[in-house]
Amino acid sequence: MNNSYIEKIKKIINTSLFNRIFYWKNTIISLSEIKQYLEQYNQINDKIDYLESEITSLKIDNKAELKMSENLKTKIKILENEKEVLSPLKIKNIELTNELNKMKQEEHSKDSVRDAQIAKYEQFENNAREREEAIRKKQEQDSIQKEELLRKTWQDHEENINNTIKLICQEEAITYVDEWHHDKKPDNVIKICNEYIVFDAKSPLKTHILSNFQTYIKDQVNKLSKYASHKDVKNHLFLVVPDNTIHALKMLTYNDSNYCVHIISQQALRITMWSLKQIELYEFADKLSPEDRENLARVFAGSQSYIKRSIQIHNDLNEKGLDLIEQNMKLISKDSLKSIKENAIEFEKGDILNVSKQNRGKIIDLDEENNRQKEIKFKAETRTIIAPDKKNIDTN
Repeated sequence: MNNSYIEKIKKIINTSLFNRIFYWKNTIISLSEIKQYLEQYNQINDKIDYLESEITSLKIDNKAELKMSENLKTKIKILENEKEVLSPLKIKNIELTNELNKMKQEEHSKDSVRDAQIAKYEQFENNAREREEAIRKKQEQDSIQKEELLRKTWQDHEENINNTIKLICQEEAITYVDEWHHDKKPDNVIKICNEYIVFDAKSPLKTHILSNFQTYIKDQVNKLSKYASHKDVKNHLFLVVPDNTIHALKMLTYNDSNYCVHIISQQALRITMWSLKQIELYEFADKLSPEDRENLARVFAGSQSYIKRSIQIHNDLNEKGLDLIEQNMKLISKDSLKSIKENAIEFEKGDILNVSKQNRGKIIDLDEENNRQKEIKFKAETRTIIAPDKKNIDTN
């Protein structure tokens, strides 16, 4: 307690009665001050007790904190030791993370390239399918057009043969028969040595079927008997078929007891009719010398041989040509040669083989053809396609 207040209490206790009576106000004031002080003192004591309690609690907490701090220091030390151990691992982890990120980037790049390649391949497949579909449609269209052209060609075959025979008759001074005094006039009839010679034009019934053409021709051969039964009709009759069908026929000559039928192509018409024309020369055989008669026989025999050989060669060439086409298509049918096949098809469309044109009313110039033959032979010899014939060279 403050000493000043203690002195005041002592002074009140020791004060005289007189002072207590006459100066009681001062005493009351002092007591009031002492009371306030005591109250404050009690509050301070209470506060001190509270603070002491808090201090005690704080000390306890401090001890706990110190212990905890020690534990933390120990853990920190352990962690520092672990850090020293983990530090290389952390660096390695960083390296591995960087490597992983790099690998992810590379994988992403590869995925992008792969996706682009897949998209490109899919586009290529789509384009390939579209090209194949376009080629297929084009081939179908070409096939339809080819069949239509072939059908029209075969439909016009009878008229073409009629025009060709009439033209040859004009050029070779052969009689073309317009008026037929028998029943059922053939397609074309010519007259040589007072004999009627029948040329019937025949073509396949269907453009895409040639397998039955032989049977059809055989049936038509039998029907020609109605013409052969006439005495003034030559017993050698001719069926003229389109050039592109002759290869489908295995038999080109049919012999019957009363007549014989020859199957010829349009190309063989001229040489056939020319050979038949030579028959008229036999009427004057008695006026010819033995040498001329022998030469005439040789010419006729050679003509017949030429006709048959020409037909045989055309058949062989057609067969060989079809075989070569099949082999060529097999060679370029591989996927790796698809581009070559497509280019070949495009080139084939622009490849045109123009044979010599024959104009109506114009006779073929033999001198010109002989000169052309010599030129072709010279080219073949200079390019070693054929071996030169010394005997022929010397005679020329």
